[in-house]
Amino acid sequence: MDKKKRMEAVKHIGDELSEALGKVLDLITYLKGEIKELMDVAQSFNGNGNEVDIRIPATTAYLMKFVGNYYRWSGDGPLFDCSGLIVEELRMNGVIGRNEDLTADQLWKRFEKQRVAIPSEGCVVCYWRGPKNEIVGHVEYCINDKLSIGASGGGKNTKTVEDAIKHNAFIKVRPYPRTDRKLAGYFNPFLKEEQ
Repeated sequence: MDKKKRMEAVKHIGDELSEALGKVLDLITYLKGEIKELMDVAQSFNGNGNEVDIRIPATTAYLMKFVGNYYRWSGDGPLFDCSGLIVEELRMNGVIGRNEDLTADQLWKRFEKQRVAIPSEGCVVCYWRGPKNEIVGHVEYCINDKLSIGASGGGKNTKTVEDAIKHNAFIKVRPYPRTDRKLAGYFNPFLKEEQ
């Protein structure tokens, strides 16, 4: 093959490679967009495969403002007992009525259809009371997959700030599930009942 034909062949191969490389780069750009879109969709779902409700981050931020407030039995804010704190967030989001008040056990029963196996931010963690696991006696709000916020340390005799101080009873953030209580389970009040 003479020099001229070799040069034409090399140029032809170069043009074909350049065209193929352009197509590969276009494909990579397209795939990057598709991957970003899939990642965005994946991030909008919690650990249960359910779409994350936009109210959840606002609820977490709101409840965090109560950390350090004292516990008060039957408290309705800004001093709460465990169920009072959960009822506050449910009222805030219109999940229950403004004047509705529920105990820990009533919350567990009320949200039976929204129970989940894997908790995530926005879920409520429930603990049994008593030796026979018949009544849910404590609830806390999950702020992520390891920590919850709850009003704890008090009981039916914790009615004043002095009582709360005496019993170290206040709204606090702690790991869950707690080892000092028997886990009943979790529910996600933001899920629709038919799920």
